[in-house]
Amino acid sequence: MTFPTPTSKENMYSILQDIFYYYRIQREADTGVNLAPLVLQRMTYTDMTAQELRAKAEKNVQAAQQKKLSEYKKALSDEIFELNQKVNSYTALSVSAKQATRAAYAETRRKAERDATKRGIAQSSAVIDRLTYIDTEMTAALTAIDQDYGEKTAAAQAKIARLNYDLSEAENFFGTTFDCEVIAEEVRLKDEEDKLKREIFKYNNGLDEKELRHANGVITTTRSLELRYMNVASNFFTKDQLVEMGYYRDAISCVTAYYNTLESLAAYRDISADTKVPVYLDDYYPNILYMYRTRAGL
Repeated sequence: MTFPTPTSKENMYSILQDIFYYYRIQREADTGVNLAPLVLQRMTYTDMTAQELRAKAEKNVQAAQQKKLSEYKKALSDEIFELNQKVNSYTALSVSAKQATRAAYAETRRKAERDATKRGIAQSSAVIDRLTYIDTEMTAALTAIDQDYGEKTAAAQAKIARLNYDLSEAENFFGTTFDCEVIAEEVRLKDEEDKLKREIFKYNNGLDEKELRHANGVITTTRSLELRYMNVASNFFTKDQLVEMGYYRDAISCVTAYYNTLESLAAYRDISADTKVPVYLDDYYPNILYMYRTRAGL
């Protein structure tokens, strides 16, 4: 009898019930012994192309590279902002400094004039020379203030220009470094790929050995199973008889047909937690569980 392929977990349970009823309850007579061969599904892997490998490497490092570039640009932008703030403040500081200087020299001049008046020498050449000297000193002090803040402004503006250039060249600045990171990631991915292929090769070789042992066992046990089947006298079938009739073959096919539709790790986790499947698979359950555990790379 041919049983359908399950399309969902509940459908799988329903089909397993049908298989169970067909072989263990209905007990239709079989006309011969047909021991199913053990067929285990192989794992396969297709190498990534150079373009796929490059694209995956770029994707893997993209976030970190973008973060590094963004942080670099932000640092430059913050420094430019602070320098512009300083440049803007220099004008006000210059005005304030010159106002204070003028006030100080004005007070010095007033003191000199008051002193000269008290002494009655306000119009003397010495007093005039003193006042002229004070004015000259004030002019020199104001010039020094202009020069000082002018130099500070020029230096800040020069640095702003350099930082703006660095900001405009940020992508080029990191370009070589980022290319090297992508290449390093390609090498890492290729190493992972090679390791996975070795593990798959080892796993498939193990399946070859299992199937070979099973095939050799079939040759030596088929005759014995046929004889035992012909001598069935009880109301219940033994496990060996169920093997002969194909019960386990159909039950295993039903279970694997469903779990093969899932991702390997998800399939392993689901079947390892299932409480119904072991009832239908009996002693074959550990083998099927091991198969999905191996596929999941655990």
